[in-house]
Amino acid sequence: MIAEILSELVAIPSVNPSVVGGGVTDGEGELGEFVRHTLATAGIDVTVQAVHPGRANIIGHLRRSPTTVDQHVVLLSAHMDTYPASEDGSVEYRPKIREGRLYGRGSADAKGSLAAMLHALLGASKAVRRREAYFVASVDEEFGMTGVRKLTSYGVRATLAITGEPTALQPIVAQKGIVRFCVRVRGDSSHAAYPSKRNSILDLGEILQATRHFGEILSASNSDRDLGLPTLSATRLECDGEMNRSPQASRVFFDARFLPGDSAEAILERFNTHLRSSVGPNVDFVIEPPLFVSPSNRCPVETPLVGELFKSIEAVSGRCVPGSFAYGSEAGYLAQMSTASLVLGPGDPKHCHAPGESIELREVEDACRIFQSIIAP
Repeated sequence: MIAEILSELVAIPSVNPSVVGGGVTDGEGELGEFVRHTLATAGIDVTVQAVHPGRANIIGHLRRSPTTVDQHVVLLSAHMDTYPASEDGSVEYRPKIREGRLYGRGSADAKGSLAAMLHALLGASKAVRRREAYFVASVDEEFGMTGVRKLTSYGVRATLAITGEPTALQPIVAQKGIVRFCVRVRGDSSHAAYPSKRNSILDLGEILQATRHFGEILSASNSDRDLGLPTLSATRLECDGEMNRSPQASRVFFDARFLPGDSAEAILERFNTHLRSSVGPNVDFVIEPPLFVSPSNRCPVETPLVGELFKSIEAVSGRCVPGSFAYGSEAGYLAQMSTASLVLGPGDPKHCHAPGESIELREVEDACRIFQSIIAP
């Protein structure tokens, strides 16, 4: 049954239209309708939360049973969007099972988690004793996280929120936050035969020199035993100049990774203050609004329901060693609507976004058992 659900999910393309290689006709609409229909057919309450035209979060709500065990609320969330097929699409959207693994685009990131959570909710709906639970199939995780950002306005307050991502069933209890942004430097567009004194490329050099210093300050300001140091990386340059004409504007793009307790807003404010005090008064620049924000997260592992989850992971998979990562996920946003938030799912990140993307079916089955046990203990 779990292999059938995962196969159906993989067979429905749900490419994020905003990522490189995505197209205007791509999106999660067809997959969202499949999830909605599956939940509704099982008698589970479903809400379609519009995020973008033709792209919506699908929210399933399972009420606690009359013979409920407690008042805890569980929230399971996994994203529907994927990167484009890296091979012939007709191949990667035809799921194949070989030697216990299912191959296909999105199988590891994150349709394995999506299938396990969906199947767990369907199973828990038949349990005599179950907690109140929400299941969310979200949009746009791979680009702007607008789906989970919209979800935070839904009004749910969970005891435990689990973000489904490929972690090989290792619970990720701490993660760095991410903010991606650019600095735009303005100059005068002028012919190289008659150059202006305000050259945005040359002025950008002062910005980059100050950036190196800020990165050193940032790394020296704090560290985390599990997550290491906060970082700031320059990732891309662009301008509108030509062979014989200086640009009117030049931009440098950055990726900053920060620790729990810090925020994207605070990082940008400190960086702006540093640049203003470091570069010359004639450098005309502005920090543009963030392109992407993934809040940091640290799960309070002392929360009783987290301890219960850890025991279930150990019982099913044979071990439970909480970990951390520096990647982005929805967990930071789900922390805003829950007492405890962490990342957990089947699959290995090294199999994501690449030709031959695949996932071990036994691990998907184990994830389903873990998720169902926390809803219907």
